[in-house]
Order: sequence, then C-alpha cells, then structure tokens
Amino acid sequence: MNKQGAGYYNLGGADWLLLLVLLPLYFAVWGRFGQKFAAAASLSLATGVCCWLVALVMQPAGDDQKAAEMPFCWSLFLLFPLFCPLGLALQLIPFILILTYLISITSFGGFRRHFFNPVAVAVILLLVGYNSTASLSASKPLQQPYSGYRLWTAGVPPTRPLWFFYAAVPAEELASAGTAGKLPALPGSVFTFPLLLLSGVLALVFARRRIWWLTACLSVMAFAALAKHWGLVAFSPLHPLLLGLVPSLTLAAVADYHTLPKKTGEQIISALLFAVLVLLFTVKSENPLGPVFALLLMQVLSPLLCDLLPGRKVTSA
Repeated sequence: MNKQGAGYYNLGGADWLLLLVLLPLYFAVWGRFGQKFAAAASLSLATGVCCWLVALVMQPAGDDQKAAEMPFCWSLFLLFPLFCPLGLALQLIPFILILTYLISITSFGGFRRHFFNPVAVAVILLLVGYNSTASLSASKPLQQPYSGYRLWTAGVPPTRPLWFFYAAVPAEELASAGTAGKLPALPGSVFTFPLLLLSGVLALVFARRRIWWLTACLSVMAFAALAKHWGLVAFSPLHPLLLGLVPSLTLAAVADYHTLPKKTGEQIISALLFAVLVLLFTVKSENPLGPVFALLLMQVLSPLLCDLLPGRKVTSA
C-alpha cells in the first residue's frame, strides 16, 4: 500500500476496524446497562475528536500533512469506555482523557514514540484520582436485555467479588457467557468473547505483535492450569482468558502495539510476565480494575528482564 493509501486508512493504523466493531458493541452494552454508558462512550469519543482537532491546528507551519495522514492515538478514546465504571461522574471523563493524552503521548515525544499504554494510564488516573468521588465497582446488567435504551442508571454493584460469579460458570458455557452480557462486569468489558476475537484479528491479521498475543493467551491458560493443579484456584484454565478483563487488556495492548516490544524473545518474556501479573491481580481480588496494573507493570519490568537474555547488551549510564 502506498503512502497515500496508508494515510487514507490512518485512524491510528487499523483503528477503523476498532471503530466498526466497537460501535455495535457499545449499543449492546447500552441496552444492558443503561443510557449512562452511552453518554460515557459519547464523551470519550467527543474528547478524542477535540484533541485531534487541537493537534491538527497545532501542526508546525508549512507542514502539508493531510488530516487523514496525521498519526493520532485514537485507541485511547475508543477503548477507554471498556474500562469506565458506571459510578464515575461523567464530567470527569474529559479531564481524565486529556490529562492521559498529555502525560502518555505528548510527554514522550508524540504518538508512536510513547512508552506507557495510554488506556492503562487513563484507568490508573481514574483509580488514583477519583476513587473517593465515585463508585468504581463493577455493575450488574439490567434484567431486561434492551431496557437500558430507556433508562439512565449508574449501575448496581454486585454483592460479591466478580470471580465468585465467574467461577460459578460451567466451562462448557464460557463462550455463551462471554457473548450474552448477563454477568456482572465493567459495562464495556461484559462482551468478552467478541473483544478477545477482535484482539486476535488485530494481532494475527494486521500483524500487531502476533507472538505477544499468542504467548499471552496461551500462558494465561497455562498459569491458570498450574494454579488449579496446586489448589490455588477452582476454575478451568479458560476462565481467566474468556471472562474478566483479559480480553479487554489484550485488545488495549495490541491496538497500541507501539508500547509492546518488537523482537520475538522480548515479546515472549513480556507476555509471560503479563499473564503472571494478570492472575496475581485477578484471582480472589475485589477490585475489578486491578488487572490493569498488570499491563503497566509489564511495560516497566519486561525491559529489565529482557536485559538478561543471552547476547543482550546492557547499557550503563
């Protein structure tokens, strides 16, 4: 594909696919959890458009780069609704996203040169800055599948940690549970099976760190199987892969593949570390957003572990 063709499709790489798939999922979540989710998703997308317009206006004088060719982190604004609890005050969403954009993108030299995954940074800001002003618990879906189109709701939090609900799902019903939207969850992440498939398409078809995605999915199941063998958990190896935040986190990672390592060995180490940390922050945890820390810690710790690879030169200050 020539430069002009690549620019035509540039919403941040293959983010046009994210847009096409996530918008129908947004409507499905809206029907399950209420109009507040629709308002939160609309605010997130509107904030992204505003930031893009500002970035377009602030281009250096004489730069003839077209709007469609300007690299921009659309994935931040498209994926943040997946991790946005209904208890969060709506007016905080633009501030969280703008601050995240300034910290994770502009402070590291711009898009594609940033270090931290911006979606994870936004969730951490949400947890650290606004935990005392809003309920950041997961929510139960409404009883009628489409009643959310008529109701404004801040969500009803479940009475037990999420994994008590997830562990009760039989292994043969995991795929249907991940598409039905009936389980308590962060609203945007309730349809886990489509999100995992979308992350796989981005990784395998669009070559967004294929080795990392494959290793992460396999190692999550492998470490869960070991934990079950040792008597630490009582659910199948597929449970943490198909339920919870793992599908959303893998999607956030491969959508912003610039923050993942390029070399095969480094991708494997990074994915193994991610799988271990996800289980650490997931199993028996009462915080539904805890696994997001796994993504950021992976990005901090994996370069240190990769320096231990044979033949890797360790640079000194």
